[in-house]
Amino acid sequence: MRDAPGMIEDKIRQLASGPNFGTIATLLSDGSPATHVMWVDCDDEHMLVNTETGRAKFANIERDPRVSIVVWNADDPYDYVEVRGKVVETMAGAEARAHIDELSHKYHGKAYSNPIETERVILRVAPERQRS
Repeated sequence: MRDAPGMIEDKIRQLASGPNFGTIATLLSDGSPATHVMWVDCDDEHMLVNTETGRAKFANIERDPRVSIVVWNADDPYDYVEVRGKVVETMAGAEARAHIDELSHKYHGKAYSNPIETERVILRVAPERQRS
């Protein structure tokens, strides 16, 4: 593990860009962790997680933006990476809707078809520590 402001490491980008699942751990109001299996993505500088504003994980990050994300290789779960950091930005609207469709195509080969109960939002996580 190393301090890693700036760029996402190559191995992390490789796993996050493929159809590999991840988890995001957020902190509940009492400080205990809550972990959720998620679709994941990244750009050059941030991990990206798409959720809804009505979900518990969103309320958790609004209160405390610290998170940990683990992504594992779908073909070998012993091959995994971890990013610890903070949610530094949220993006909603058409961009978040388009992103959930992109993720659905990556994981299922079709547009996202689950009902959207609140509003889709992309969580942009800036890495503070990366382990690959």
